[in-house]
Amino acid sequence: MKAFVIMGRTLKAVYDELFLCVFLSVMWWLGTILILPAAPATMGLHHVANRVANYKRVDNSFFWEAARQHIGRGWILYLLNLVVPAALLFNCWFYLNTQGWLRMFGIFWFWLFVVSLMVGQYVFPLFWQQDEPSIKLAWRNAAILALRHPLYTFLLLLFQLVLIVASVALTLPLFLLLPALIAFSANIGLVGLLQEMGLAPQPPQVPPR
Repeated sequence: MKAFVIMGRTLKAVYDELFLCVFLSVMWWLGTILILPAAPATMGLHHVANRVANYKRVDNSFFWEAARQHIGRGWILYLLNLVVPAALLFNCWFYLNTQGWLRMFGIFWFWLFVVSLMVGQYVFPLFWQQDEPSIKLAWRNAAILALRHPLYTFLLLLFQLVLIVASVALTLPLFLLLPALIAFSANIGLVGLLQEMGLAPQPPQVPPR
C-alpha cells in the first residue's frame, strides 16, 4: 500500500538528513520549552520537511528563513492544531464520565478527536505546499484530503503514533529525532498523496549508470 511506501521513504529521508534532523528537532524542543518561539520553530521545521518531500535542496538556513516568515499565521495554525483536538478530547472525557445514555456521546467526540488529528497532520504541510500560503485553504484542503482518503490518512497517523511510542521508550530519539520524524512523515505523506493526484512533482529520475 502507498502508506507503507511513504513510511519507508520517511525513514530513509531522516537517515539521509540525519544531522539536519537532529538540528531541527533540538530547535523545535527549544522553541516549545521557551513557548514564544514555539510556532516559528514549528513553521521552520515543516518548511524544511516540505522541501525534502518535494526533492528540493535543504540546509538549516531554510529553517531560519521560515521561522521569520508568517509569524502571525504560524501562531494561528499552531494554536488551532492544539486547541481543536484538546477541546474535542475534553468533550470525549466529559461525556465518558457521565452516567447513562449520555456516555454514547463520548464515542462520538472520540471519533471527532481522531478525525481532527487526521486533518491536523496535513495543515502545516499544506500551508508550505501552496504557492501563496493561506490558512483557510490549508485547513479546507486538509479536511478534504483526510475525508477522501481516510485509510491512507489513518495509517499515516498510526505510523506517527508508533514513532512517538518508540521514541518515548528509547528516550534519546524523543529529543533528537521525534519532531523531525513527525514533520517528515506528514510532509512526505502529503506529497505522496498529491503525487497520485498529479498535483505534486514526481521523484526525480536517476540516470542509468
